[in-house]
Amino acid sequence: MPETGSSLSFDTAKTVLVPVELWERGTEEEYLCFNGMALSAGEKAVVSEPRGGIVAVMGIRAEEWENYERKYERGEVTVTSPLIFVATGAAGCDEKRRKREVNIFLTDENAYLAVWEKGRGDEGGLRMAEVLPDTSTDSLLYYMQVVGRSFNLRRFDINIGGQRAGMVAETLRLYFKNVKTVSFGL
Repeated sequence: MPETGSSLSFDTAKTVLVPVELWERGTEEEYLCFNGMALSAGEKAVVSEPRGGIVAVMGIRAEEWENYERKYERGEVTVTSPLIFVATGAAGCDEKRRKREVNIFLTDENAYLAVWEKGRGDEGGLRMAEVLPDTSTDSLLYYMQVVGRSFNLRRFDINIGGQRAGMVAETLRLYFKNVKTVSFGL
């Protein structure tokens, strides 16, 4: 449960992004279940603050949420997810210059990955967002090759941040050309 300034980011593979205009309070568990992430006993569904027109719905251990509520007063700290940060772009990115990018953020337990592609007019934007419950370089490389079957990754910038970003970026550069390490503001 890393703290990020005035935000608290929950590191969980049970995360799904929902457009703000489609999300309704009280439907958190339904969104997770619909996406194959049903809550287990002792888990609770929580929702992040909106960012870039989306919210992250997360399944976390109920104990984590109780610790959060004991430690902070409501409104003192906002809740977020690494997935919402990779989906909305690297810190300091110029929204007008964004064209095609894959954003990856690594934690000890999960790899957060989002594919963003600018289209014409209203087309484009977030194409996919996933949490991979394995952060090994081999697993990430395999998954990138799977993603490459849907997107021509030779035309994409690949931004990687978080733990071991430099080491993983070195390996990815052997297979992809536009790989750089970045900060996602977490």
